[in-house]
Amino acid sequence: MMNITQHTIKKSVSVSGTGLHTGNETTVTFKPAEPNYGIKFKRVDLPEQPVIPANIDHVVDITRGTTIGLNGHKIHTVEHVLAALAGLQIDNALVEINSNEPPVHDGSALTYLNILKDAEPIDQGISREFVELESPFHYEKGDIAVGIFPANDLRITFMIDYAHPSLGAQHTTMFDISEFEKEFASARTFCFLSEIKELREKGLIRGGNLDCAVVVVDKEVDEKEIGYLSNLFDLKQKMVIGNTGFVNNVNLRYKNELCRHKALDMLGDLSLLGAPLKAHVLAARSGHAVNVEITRILKKKHLDLKKKREEERLRVIPPEIDVNKILKTLPHRYPFLLVDRVIELIPRKKIIALKNVTINEPYFQGHFPGFPIMPGVLQIEALAQAGGILAMYELAEKDNKLIFFMGIEKAKFRKPVLPGDQLMLHCEIVRVKGRVCHINGVAKVNDQIVSEAELLAAIVDKK
Repeated sequence: MMNITQHTIKKSVSVSGTGLHTGNETTVTFKPAEPNYGIKFKRVDLPEQPVIPANIDHVVDITRGTTIGLNGHKIHTVEHVLAALAGLQIDNALVEINSNEPPVHDGSALTYLNILKDAEPIDQGISREFVELESPFHYEKGDIAVGIFPANDLRITFMIDYAHPSLGAQHTTMFDISEFEKEFASARTFCFLSEIKELREKGLIRGGNLDCAVVVVDKEVDEKEIGYLSNLFDLKQKMVIGNTGFVNNVNLRYKNELCRHKALDMLGDLSLLGAPLKAHVLAARSGHAVNVEITRILKKKHLDLKKKREEERLRVIPPEIDVNKILKTLPHRYPFLLVDRVIELIPRKKIIALKNVTINEPYFQGHFPGFPIMPGVLQIEALAQAGGILAMYELAEKDNKLIFFMGIEKAKFRKPVLPGDQLMLHCEIVRVKGRVCHINGVAKVNDQIVSEAELLAAIVDKK
């Protein structure tokens, strides 16, 4: 089960090793952090010691791993560190690093998980925020497919199907985050023999060797190429192709180890949300590029849902805003009070109000008597009054305040408003500066826009 409270570590711990792609010798130190701090990396090797939050907004590269950065400073291949932190449900920690890439170790997250367990994860007694979904969504790109479904906890199902006799089709499911330690943390990264020469010659995997990855034999090589590859990787012993389908006849830790490592990578990339995900993720052939893209989509959906829930929490509905409340809020009276009822209101954000247009309106006696039409200026006035209720709602009990309108811009009249129409007044505050409010207003009849305007108003003290 997922923790419902935030956790950090009790003490600082360090681990050293070689970065996979850069080949740099690096020490990583994990330090405790206060609640709501999140996971952040600190480049202690640089004079300014920049702190880079481990979140999706700071992902700057996805070449053979996930790289985060800030102001030109980068940290490469952070996914195994993040997977270990997420697997132990550690929410808050400062990760100090004295180079630009964490050590690769054996190509899994096991070393990081063990050192973090030594640091003793502790409960901070503060509630966790979770990333949740309202509805499922599906993503496809080429032969990659990912489906994400709302759930009460995190579950990851991963599938790969390489056309290789030693791999074939594999699948795995992490049913609960508690399974990560024993079932996924030790799963190693992998690559294909056909890739490693090109990657090394391009300046990548400079810290790579046969102890930090499972190398899949997917091509025939002669003794000359074996010797070249052995020298290219500075191997103490010559590479053995063997007959198991893996270089040096390496033994897999699980029958589906490679698929489990893909799930490990996805967990690390999903942790860039900055909060644990409650969902069932079903992924086929996904890699870092798609993982990051999915994480961006999830973050937007999360922020949209948070906004919606906050608006629901703040929403005020009748009978709280009846005519008496309107009269307390606005100084207008018959025949110039042009708001009959408030349908809903979110203080200082938006309002929907109602004006019933009847043949008894006094202005119809002189405005087109033979063909009565509500004057456009009065539609704008009705919008202004609705905006006034919105801006003044929380100040309504203070009888020393008034709202004065200072300007009208971009007013447009699109359709006539006739007796018997119900004028729905939609206003939204788009900006507040001091006591001055910028309000967008749209009037509708039967869901069709009849008029609109941008309004400028100031809240002032009564003299």
